Amino acid sequence: MEDPHTQPAHNKTDMLVKSAAVFLAMAGLGAGICVPFFFESQSLYYKFGLDKALLQWGKAAGLAAAVLMVYQVVFVSRFRVLETHFTRKRLWAAHKTCGKLIALLVILHPVLILGSDRFAFFPLEKRYWPEFTGIFLWVLILAIVGVSVFQNKLPLSYKTWQALHRSGVLVTVCLVFIHAGFVSESFVSGFPRTGLFLAAGIAGVLFIRIYVKRLLNK
Repeated sequence: MEDPHTQPAHNKTDMLVKSAAVFLAMAGLGAGICVPFFFESQSLYYKFGLDKALLQWGKAAGLAAAVLMVYQVVFVSRFRVLETHFTRKRLWAAHKTCGKLIALLVILHPVLILGSDRFAFFPLEKRYWPEFTGIFLWVLILAIVGVSVFQNKLPLSYKTWQALHRSGVLVTVCLVFIHAGFVSESFVSGFPRTGLFLAAGIAGVLFIRIYVKRLLNK
């Protein structure tokens, strides 16, 4: 039987771990959202009023989606401390909800950015390859989320969907960092560049950990 005197200490530890996890998650998300407002790219120098606000919030939506993609990898990384204090069921529920939120942010991202330019599309030139990468990402992310949401209604076996989902997510996360790093001058130096490399490093370590564990468990 569990000692009743240890229960308050257990509850306190549980609360501290949950609070720390939520705080770190919100801090990372807030840091990403703040980049367009505190580290303006050259494209913002010529925007004023509503147009500037649309562009800033469009960039913020994209960066928020990028941060949440890293969190998605955390949710499925099977960290014992997280599963102990949040339970695997809640982490899986957070993973599904976060996926839908990412889809919403990905839809808003180009709408707000193009809206700041009266929906004038950029020229089809080689120098705009980061933007074209973003278009490919837009399609890929919405396809991943859409197939995941309606997987039970599609002629796909769970094993096939899982293989496609895992490979698609890996490609998506890699391309997100490439897109973010080259599409905006905000990430040329300073805090944003450090944060981008840190997030990319964390995602890389998490992916390596996941795939190594899968190989070892075969």
